[in-house]
Amino acid sequence: MIRLRLPAAGGPGGAAPGTGRAGRTGRAVDAALDAAVDAAVLLFAVWTVVYHLGLLLRPPTWALLACWLGASAAAAAVWARRRRRDGPGGAPLWLEPAGPRSAAPPRALALVAVLAGIVAGFCAGLQTSGAPWWCAWAFGVVSASASAACLLLRRSPAGGPPAQDEPSANEPSAHEPSPRENSPYEPPARALAEPGGPVEAGTSASRWGTPLALAAAAGFSVASLFIVNSDGDDAYFVSRSVATAALGRIPFKDTIFTSGATGPIAGEPPVSSIEVLAGSLARVAGVPAASFVYYVLLPVVTFIAVWAAWRLSRTWAPRRAAACFAVAAVYLLWSGLGPASLGSFHLLRMWQGKAVMVSALVPLLYVHLTRWAERRTRRDLAMLAACGVAATGLTSSAAFVLPLAVGAAAIPLIASGRVRTGLAACSALAYPVAAGLVVTLQDHDTTVTGFVGDASDDFRWVLLHSAPGVLAGCALWLAPWTARRGVPALAGAGVAAVTTLLLLPGVLHLAADVTGAGQVLWRTMWIVPAPVLIGLLATVRLPLPAAVRSGGTGVLGAVAAALPAAALAVTMIVGGTPLWSAENGSLVASRPSWKLPAEQVGTARAVVDLAPTGGVVVMPQGYMRAVPLLTARVHAADPNTHYLGNLPVPARFVDDRRVLTAAVRRPGGWKPALADIEGALHRVGVVVACAHPRDLRGLSLLEQAGLSGRRRVGQLVCLFAGHGPRTP
Repeated sequence: MIRLRLPAAGGPGGAAPGTGRAGRTGRAVDAALDAAVDAAVLLFAVWTVVYHLGLLLRPPTWALLACWLGASAAAAAVWARRRRRDGPGGAPLWLEPAGPRSAAPPRALALVAVLAGIVAGFCAGLQTSGAPWWCAWAFGVVSASASAACLLLRRSPAGGPPAQDEPSANEPSAHEPSPRENSPYEPPARALAEPGGPVEAGTSASRWGTPLALAAAAGFSVASLFIVNSDGDDAYFVSRSVATAALGRIPFKDTIFTSGATGPIAGEPPVSSIEVLAGSLARVAGVPAASFVYYVLLPVVTFIAVWAAWRLSRTWAPRRAAACFAVAAVYLLWSGLGPASLGSFHLLRMWQGKAVMVSALVPLLYVHLTRWAERRTRRDLAMLAACGVAATGLTSSAAFVLPLAVGAAAIPLIASGRVRTGLAACSALAYPVAAGLVVTLQDHDTTVTGFVGDASDDFRWVLLHSAPGVLAGCALWLAPWTARRGVPALAGAGVAAVTTLLLLPGVLHLAADVTGAGQVLWRTMWIVPAPVLIGLLATVRLPLPAAVRSGGTGVLGAVAAALPAAALAVTMIVGGTPLWSAENGSLVASRPSWKLPAEQVGTARAVVDLAPTGGVVVMPQGYMRAVPLLTARVHAADPNTHYLGNLPVPARFVDDRRVLTAAVRRPGGWKPALADIEGALHRVGVVVACAHPRDLRGLSLLEQAGLSGRRRVGQLVCLFAGHGPRTP
């Protein structure tokens, strides 16, 4: 079995090297914020269970919140009682039997794994420059297979005793087992400690990394308030919060185009609970739901996501966790090469549940998988299960992302002989898989229409191309060698193997045919914690003389330690695109803002104020996109064409709204026939129609179709049906 390298119990005389007030303070802050983040995951998991019960009972949201508070209090009492009974760390559920020793695998096999991984990474990242895609997956298969063989051949006494809360711990845990010296089970932690291992890295990480992580988390949180990068999916996600706040109940039917007159959007089963939570809290607080989402929820979850990256860095990095985290942060900031990048789903879109899952939940899942495999306590198992529940409450995509991520860690554990530990890790799958089965059995339409990309497209969209893509590819296939030995290395090998399988020709298309979720299967790439894996490259020791490498306090030693991180950061900055750049479709506002241009929001609000309740407004689509974020009283004809196409309605419903959208889209270009516009206005129930002031043809067609009372409203010119604009 794979031997786990755990934190040392201490240096000579029992004191860990480099301990001091800064290190102790850093570890205390780490522990406090780790506990706070875990508490947030548990609270949201409880809310998700309450919400799913609410789908059956359909109570008002105040009753859901009351049940949530009561259930959370009960769960906290049980947690505290078990903590008092089992001690701070908890008792291990079982010990793993020792496996047979065998000779170390041939060095040639390790060399093949590393070289093939580098070739695969370069080919995957340079596919847009002409590198053949088959080289990426073919060499990826070689690298993943060789890495797995090396890890599974390196068999020694199993597992190791329960590890500490994080690799940065310096003192023996209270629950450390005391097996006999010649026991066939795992030896005590002190016997497994190695010089230069996680303890030394962890001490430095707490001293220097904790202030860096706090500053980065705070900086990202503040920046999230000012960076505006519009996303059409808000028409669904934020509108659910707006409708919840307005109705005081869970919205079961469409709230984007109608007031519940049609069924829900196909491919969007009501599994995620975060939107209803935000709307319920906004209703209690008496603030607009969109403001609550953008000004309260967004900075909080952004902080959690950055801290999750720091936790995974501390857990997986063999040394220099602070450098690992710093490179991960740089990667996130300069990964604006595409709207589906991990950076775009981090700082630019964190208020959406799916972005919270990929940016925060997936790293936390790997942290708790590692802790479970190293400690095997009830608390770690409970956190794994809570991660599964919380992920389900964030997005329905958890039904296929979580099994892949958990399998990437559980399968290597089982293959290495730790069968019970690996099988128990699958507890994280119970809730998302059950939710997926319930949705399927209830005949919800889970088919998502749209373009289905192949494996190369998915890699390019999520893990990017050019310099960032090369770094992500190399980091992926080298993860078994850059991560800390033991469970992190096994998990890295599993992530590389599962991702390579997904990149094989035909695999994703087969999954699309089976599941009907082809348009969103590119999200399978979310199992790769690319920012931290790239950061692990910064922990690689340069091939320098031993005297220089060990001179950590000397100038040469410091320079040698900083070179990999500096080189990676420069590569990302030079080869990447900042998330806040206009090239990435972003703008930086002068004050905290909604995630739409302020002019569009202001104009849309003015138009909505003039529309009577239940009416439909027509505007250029950028302005219609803001309507579902503002109110559930009035609706826009077509705030998002993708959702319009997935609405379970007759074709005429969709065609009419597309005709009206085309009529006011832009001053030039094609315009529908007058008869089509006139019929669509009547059937849709349009009360206000607006166009750009320069769109004279569009305005003329609207007047000929029966609208009147031309009036300038914000940046648009509007016409009205019936008796004119509503009097506020």
